[in-house]
Amino acid sequence: MAKNIKIEKKIKKNLQHMTDTQPDKDLYEKIRSNLNLDETSNRFLLQKTYKKWIPILATSFCLVIALIIGVIALNTKNNLSYAAIVQVDVNPSIQMVINEDKEVLSINGLNDEGKMIVYEEGLVGKTLDEALEQIIKIEIELGYLVKTDQDVEELNDNVITITISANTEEITTQIENFSQICLDKVLKETGIEAAVQMVKGYTKEELSNLAKKLDPTLTEEEINSFTYDDYVKVVQLYHLEVVDFASVKLEQMYNDFKNYQISFTEKDAIKDMVNQLDNLYQIILVKPYNLAYDALTNAYNKMQESYYNYFIDPESDYQKACEKLATLKQAYLDQRVAITNLSNDTTDEQFEKELRKFIELKNEYNSQLVVLEGIEQASSTIYETLVEVFENTLAGLDELESKYLPDSIKEITFATLVDTETKLNQFKSEICEKFEEKYQVAIMEARKTLEERKQGLKDSLHK
Repeated sequence: MAKNIKIEKKIKKNLQHMTDTQPDKDLYEKIRSNLNLDETSNRFLLQKTYKKWIPILATSFCLVIALIIGVIALNTKNNLSYAAIVQVDVNPSIQMVINEDKEVLSINGLNDEGKMIVYEEGLVGKTLDEALEQIIKIEIELGYLVKTDQDVEELNDNVITITISANTEEITTQIENFSQICLDKVLKETGIEAAVQMVKGYTKEELSNLAKKLDPTLTEEEINSFTYDDYVKVVQLYHLEVVDFASVKLEQMYNDFKNYQISFTEKDAIKDMVNQLDNLYQIILVKPYNLAYDALTNAYNKMQESYYNYFIDPESDYQKACEKLATLKQAYLDQRVAITNLSNDTTDEQFEKELRKFIELKNEYNSQLVVLEGIEQASSTIYETLVEVFENTLAGLDELESKYLPDSIKEITFATLVDTETKLNQFKSEICEKFEEKYQVAIMEARKTLEERKQGLKDSLHK
């Protein structure tokens, strides 16, 4: 009961922060009802119309806030469709889901710099024009977009690309026009000159493939029955799912983790049934099956350990290269801003000297980027080899089941084990809890690194 009281206080506090008004009891109860707060398990489960991957991270209140914001957005007006995906690229890459009222329902950084831009900026719940304005101003503040009066090609590289994924050309054109007006306004106000490019986004087929990738619990039947807006909704829910992961590598590790847990859920159930078979099966099947299962577990553990060691561990070559790259990026962004702030009294010789320094720093950055990509490729090759071992071991276990298992056990699949919304929610909750418990230190470390880098850019550019 005490824990529920704390949760209620946090909900009310964050609702007040989001709306600038104290929520009344009816609104609070409505939100809690929509979140389906189970008083016995102390968990939030979002009611769904189809299977969706909405995790509940055990110790992460950040996701609860995101879910609350999402529920507010979903319940402000009934039956709003999830109209479109809007992606903003300057170099930081940011993806948003908006509805037909151009309200931002979810947001995610598609690269580490994109995650840094949106981190703790409270963009969910804002209108698209408010979100775009805030994103552009943050990118100006961090040095990704600069104001310059010099007619120098190396400095004038401000490009903003807006990619719209929507069901119809009419919706796409409407959002493009709306975004263009907003960007023109904020660029004029800030004195930034930038080229704005509008690009068409996902086709329905591409979005279907993306939805299946983001939510591996979806069946082919569900995927094939979805409308375009249903696919967009899967993207929105995925944004809420990964809101706590402050790096793309951590997010990818989580995705791999949840994908393979589906296989283990099925194999665990089959293994339990195999070990209950009669004496004849005990002789010809149980021991070989248990050995094959153990081999699968060992292959998975090596694969997961390898990913952590190569991509997540702060002492890994990859993370050290990322740190060096970030330092160089900050240095050349600093230098670019320094050049744009040179006074009119600056001599041509001094200007050329500062410009050469900028070019040298940017070239050094590009060289380090090549180094990082090389380390990533080499590490990925090793990791993919271990993935192949796991997949082959899994295929061998499948073959063993196909040849020797009774039909009653062959019928056990992930779909039959998780055949209700309650079971699916329980599965998702457990997966998220396992991952966060196992990698809590890495999750917090990634968040700390992101916070420090963001603050470092602000301090360095505006000292």
